[in-house]
Amino acid sequence: MKERNLDYTEGVVGSVHQIEPIEQLNPERYDGNVKEIAKPFLGWLANASNIGRKEILGHIRLEEISCDSEIFHVKTSLIRREDKSGRKFWVHEHGPFKQLVGEFIEDVEGFEMTQEVQTEQEGNWPYSPEVKALKKLRTYRNDEQKTLETFDQVISELQEDDRPRLNEVKPCVGFRQDMWDSALEVIKSAKKHVYILSSFSNIDHIGDVLHHLSEATPKNSVRLTIAFGEPNRGRSPEDIIATEAYLKKLSSTPGVKVVGGVTLKPSHAKLIVSDSGCAFVTSCNLFSGSFESGVLESGLLVRDNACAASLIAEVIEAGWHSEAQSMELASLLQDLREHTPLRARINNRTIKTMKKLRNKFHKTKRYTHRKKFEHILLDIAEKPAWSLLREQQHRPFMEDCIDRFEHSIALASDGLRSNGLDLATIQRIHQQAHKHRSTVRIWWGRHAPGSKPFDEIDKRGRKEAKDRLEKMRQLSNDVKTWKFLPRNNHEPMETHAKLFIVDDLRLAITSDNTLSFGDTMSERGDAGELGLVLDHPRLSIQTRGSMELWLPRGAVVPGDSTRWWAALGEEVIMNTTKPSQNIPLEQALDSMIGRIESSPYLSNLWSTEIESEFDENQILNKLAKGTSFGVFRIYDSEKSTEFQSKIEALDQQVIALAGKSPWTTQNVETNLSDEYVADVEAFMKKHGEDINEVIDNVLLEALKEYNSKSGKREHFILQGKRTYRFKPPNSLVMKFTKGFVHGYLEKERKKIEDQFRLQHGLDLDLNWPIPKQVKSGFQIKESEEITPALWSRAFVHYMRAPDDYEWASHVIQLMNTQHPRLNLGPGKVSKYITKQCGEYLEIQRRDKPVKNSLYVRRRKR
Repeated sequence: MKERNLDYTEGVVGSVHQIEPIEQLNPERYDGNVKEIAKPFLGWLANASNIGRKEILGHIRLEEISCDSEIFHVKTSLIRREDKSGRKFWVHEHGPFKQLVGEFIEDVEGFEMTQEVQTEQEGNWPYSPEVKALKKLRTYRNDEQKTLETFDQVISELQEDDRPRLNEVKPCVGFRQDMWDSALEVIKSAKKHVYILSSFSNIDHIGDVLHHLSEATPKNSVRLTIAFGEPNRGRSPEDIIATEAYLKKLSSTPGVKVVGGVTLKPSHAKLIVSDSGCAFVTSCNLFSGSFESGVLESGLLVRDNACAASLIAEVIEAGWHSEAQSMELASLLQDLREHTPLRARINNRTIKTMKKLRNKFHKTKRYTHRKKFEHILLDIAEKPAWSLLREQQHRPFMEDCIDRFEHSIALASDGLRSNGLDLATIQRIHQQAHKHRSTVRIWWGRHAPGSKPFDEIDKRGRKEAKDRLEKMRQLSNDVKTWKFLPRNNHEPMETHAKLFIVDDLRLAITSDNTLSFGDTMSERGDAGELGLVLDHPRLSIQTRGSMELWLPRGAVVPGDSTRWWAALGEEVIMNTTKPSQNIPLEQALDSMIGRIESSPYLSNLWSTEIESEFDENQILNKLAKGTSFGVFRIYDSEKSTEFQSKIEALDQQVIALAGKSPWTTQNVETNLSDEYVADVEAFMKKHGEDINEVIDNVLLEALKEYNSKSGKREHFILQGKRTYRFKPPNSLVMKFTKGFVHGYLEKERKKIEDQFRLQHGLDLDLNWPIPKQVKSGFQIKESEEITPALWSRAFVHYMRAPDDYEWASHVIQLMNTQHPRLNLGPGKVSKYITKQCGEYLEIQRRDKPVKNSLYVRRRKR
């Protein structure tokens, strides 16, 4: 039998090397079943016999195996290449020997590649000054002289650094619906125009897409330019036909204004950009799957005109648009560049503070001065240095990450193949991890753990992934100096996220499956990819924790609380508009617990990992340790400037993501006149920092009939935390932590609107969105009398598990926050439950968390 398509080059330069002999086949061992033997030749056999490929196996029998020699010598040409970082490797780009070369060539004597790990090499992606300093301060923790040198260096570099900084960025880790929530935020931010680039379409799910788009663009107010990259068009041309039908249905739907098309060049990138400077870069194929998907995705939500303009410029240059969309994109790019603000800079006060802390540390050597200096660096990183990660940069960037990490590295990719995580890369990771005693994390595979492969390609991919993971795990087990995750399994993790996290300092979110492909064009294909690199420590550890919240337990270091810090951090992100804004700690914790309890998976994880192991005080202080790792800041009160690493006064403490911004906002072009109506713009400029107090006064005047008759009780508008935020062109969004406030606002809407007109001549679109925990809350009509039955029903509603005994204090705090009328006053709860509510509630006394604590459950009938 002849082997087809064998590439043989005469006149080969090089020497002949013997490869270990392949074991001779034994026909008796196979008992006539030749499936595995014949599989490589099925195509040839089918053509030669004119029998279909699917039926050919039924016509084959093994009769004889003969071999002239146990060893065959085959010649092939190899090429030694070197990449930009100096890594040398052997390749064979043509013919049947590619996999053989990639897997075994470096094991053959004379073909080994030895390479030094270059820790000081900055490469094409040097750290920002503040992140470089944070990394050095970790290394030089016990070296006072090196610490002082680092202080001096970063102060100097920050004043000279001119690289671009993001104005605002939020992480997004979750499922397809979560990605759509961020996508809709971009669409709703637009004044006139939004560009959307995705990879694939699926008409089975177009109903949900139309619903979301219609909701985000009422009255055809925004024009949507939607482009599909169709990266597989070369081998699946029918996909383009299906996508064109999808776009036709989108375009013909009333209420949605779409300019759709298939890109001129194939693209696998996924991004959304609006003309307001808001953008979303993600791993998620928004238009091709169910909104109920449980596959993990990642993304970055950005508000920055310069970054948005760079994304559109990249789209235009790469040809990720149809011919008909060219003018639309040119117009969008022009709008974004016209409204790009000047670059931010560190304010003088921050530089002076850093110099003072440097001098104090020099005199006293006190750890507190060093720690405060580090916190300033973390606050500086809240406006992170950023860069785009283009198609051909992904492989070099991964190598840069590997050369750079010391404490930990996380690599996430949908696929994990031998060409992507080749032996040279595995060895490179091992050397770096062994040197620094690091933790290496690999997250891969969009299919569920324990699921069966759905075709031969998937089966082969899982086999290659298993082999790669076992090689990594074996290296880790052999030296026992570094940790490898996942532990003891090789199953896919139900994640489609594509990201890099280096030492919890640098984060990159991308569309590229870097662990699936090598760096040659024949492997990668011609489909475009795009990512975003940020030097942002808080977002890095937040993203890692948010991923670990949903990944299998074997992918998480036992006892690592990062996932729970991230869960608390997510609640702060969702309830604030900027990193320095704080909210009541109790509110954030209640919101986090509510979210955990709404998910059976998280509820079980929390119960087995946290609640069953620690008491309430231990749990609270375990969560508070997130402050030490920069996930958030906890303060004793709203006015405090010193944050704490313990939770001591839960009802008074507040939580924020970061401290006061060290960046100056002077001389920045805001272009308000292009967004807000004239009266709103004038109002905002006139009142500046006092604007919240001015809005308070309008509400107090409009709702003065609810003033306390005795004058002792503060008006309910002032009782809890509240935020006010203007949105173009004339919207004012009000948020209140006290759930009952929303009912009064809605009832007196006309009075409030009239008061804004009367006092300030403003005609506003007023919004007070009800928080999720309030929407589903217990409702009490004003006319209802507070009886033991009503009070007990409310108490049961706010319990986590009504049939289990629960500490009454926690339930009372949550219930009274939402319904002040249910507040019985100090010292009266225990007596009221015992004397009045015995028909509905059962009680029990325990000596935890304090002696004689009251525990309550719903009375069983």
